[in-house]
Amino acid sequence: MEQSRVIGHVVSVSGFRLKVELAPDAKSSSRATLDGVQRAVAINSFLTFDLGAGSHAIGNLSDLEARESYDPTQDDELSLELTKPRRIASVQLLGTIRQVGRSQWIFDAGITMLPTLDTPAEVANPEILSCVFGQPPKRNRPQGWTDGDFDFALELGHQTGDENTRVKASFNDLFSRPLAIVGNTGSGKSYTVASLLRGVLENEKVNAAGARDPHIFILDINGEYANAFLSEEHRTYTPEPNQAYVNGKKLSVPIWLMNSEEICEWLSASEQTQQPVLKAWWAFLKGKSAGEAKVEADFMAEALASIQQMYPLNALKKNQARAIYLAIENYLSGSDLDVGPLKATIAPYLVKTGQEYKNFYGEPVDNGVAINAALVPLIAAVEDKIATAPASSESIRSGDTPTYFSTAALRNTATLAAAASQEEASQIDQHLTTLRMRLKTRLADRRWSVFTNFDELGITSTGKWFRSLGFETGASKITVFDLSMLSHEALPFICSTIGRILLEAREKLQASQRYSNPWVLVLEEAHNYARPSRQSEDRGQALSRKAFERVAKEGRKFGLSLIVASQRPSEISPTIISQCANFFSHRLQNPDDIDHFKRIIPRQAQRLLDQVTVLASGEAIVFGSAVHVPSRVQIKIPKQQPWSTTAAPYADWIKNERFPLTGVLEAWGINDDTENPNLAEEAGSD
Repeated sequence: MEQSRVIGHVVSVSGFRLKVELAPDAKSSSRATLDGVQRAVAINSFLTFDLGAGSHAIGNLSDLEARESYDPTQDDELSLELTKPRRIASVQLLGTIRQVGRSQWIFDAGITMLPTLDTPAEVANPEILSCVFGQPPKRNRPQGWTDGDFDFALELGHQTGDENTRVKASFNDLFSRPLAIVGNTGSGKSYTVASLLRGVLENEKVNAAGARDPHIFILDINGEYANAFLSEEHRTYTPEPNQAYVNGKKLSVPIWLMNSEEICEWLSASEQTQQPVLKAWWAFLKGKSAGEAKVEADFMAEALASIQQMYPLNALKKNQARAIYLAIENYLSGSDLDVGPLKATIAPYLVKTGQEYKNFYGEPVDNGVAINAALVPLIAAVEDKIATAPASSESIRSGDTPTYFSTAALRNTATLAAAASQEEASQIDQHLTTLRMRLKTRLADRRWSVFTNFDELGITSTGKWFRSLGFETGASKITVFDLSMLSHEALPFICSTIGRILLEAREKLQASQRYSNPWVLVLEEAHNYARPSRQSEDRGQALSRKAFERVAKEGRKFGLSLIVASQRPSEISPTIISQCANFFSHRLQNPDDIDHFKRIIPRQAQRLLDQVTVLASGEAIVFGSAVHVPSRVQIKIPKQQPWSTTAAPYADWIKNERFPLTGVLEAWGINDDTENPNLAEEAGSD
């Protein structure tokens, strides 16, 4: 024990909280020791307590108070005036440290023996602090690992008020399990995200020749991270309204990536009548991709089923004949079967205009004999194909498989009717009229163009889509999805589709490969699309919440982790937050957010979290399984910073510059009316 480090002694032991009476000479917040000036009587300083046999308990000083007490030693006669201040420090014990060699210590979060009364309280020496903060726990040792270090101590920054104590965390633990980064706007969340991810990119071993490429995806809904991670060439693009970008290039999230549930929610299909037909149609579109040379046996079977709905004719309506024919034509496209004779007999019903269209739906066909005559040879030909064609080992017509189909096939809604059962044929148009109208409206709405621009961008397969995200030689290790120009309605649908597809891609790996080439998905401003369940939540919000809850719960098993960044922790799904193993809490002011956060964090960090309202920009309270003990940290500033600065009104307003209104209108797709002569004339006439 070094007397120069002793600042008091234990006077109370209550659970894992101690009270230390400070020595009369321990009045300064710092103390000169053999190792230099150390923090002593100050909030957040660290004290040690000798337990014997080379072990010490270590704790964090959380409170200071002064009490009046009698001191009869100052005079022979006791007087009420003879009082002295009794200064008490409260300490939260954090764990045990044990010396294993000269200047070498091991930290253990367990405490099997508590300090006794009168145990001296010492200022923690730099060697101990270096052990606690600079040597984080090593996590996730691979089975049979013999190649040296399997984890890395990633530097986060330094302890607030002590630049000499660098705080490091387990690289594996931070990026293998969900991590939450919360704080008010302007408190430094974006800088923390950028600092952590720059730590990946700048690691020598991760970027060594022959090393596997990390892949990190950022859902950037504010357009901040291009400056932090992209080259100058790729970060200088000009975003357009209703468009999304991936690493500076236009992004498509093809609608055929949606599964059956997502397409039903996107089109608000009614559960009893529209959803079964829509799901069957979705499976048909994905199973019969354009340009397929060979028609599989199961498509032939579907064609035969459609033909049998039409033959023999039993009071078939004209609209039903038209819809069933279009289904047959689609199923048999790409085969060598001739549908020309059938088309000739159905031709009068394929296009109806004017007054004829008015009664089209209720009228029976008037050339049933000719239609039957055309169907008989077609039935025989299809049955022959079924008998000779090899059946597929498993059905490829799944609405949940991300299989390409063209936008032209999507716009051809006539085949929707053929997806219904024969029993529903008489009522199918009544059921599907609103669905067709909704689909056409969505396809014409520019806000959803990210779902439909895949043909324009040449993305005609799932492989091409993944390669557009950077899965190619020499591509960026970080994929920035710039979603800042998307509408509020489109954002959750886009985010949920991306999150689900990434998880399902990992699930398709063999069990032995799931932990290789792990991915990290960053949810920036997650409260916009990962909200708690509500009674009247939007369909898109429900889809997005369920997608990311599944990633939070199951992603670790498949090598996909989350970083959740948000201003409002109380507005994020509790399921997602509860799965987070590590937390970076920047400044929070809202009492609901603070109370919500305190309920889900470890007890030893709750006292430290009382300081969350007074943190400076860039400061965070860090706790979780990636570090030994909770601490208040000044986060390291990244070399390349995100576009996340705060406006300086005075410095900006004194400049002689105007708001670029014309550029805003052009980006909005609106012409500047000041140049419209007709508008000028109207204004003059008034």
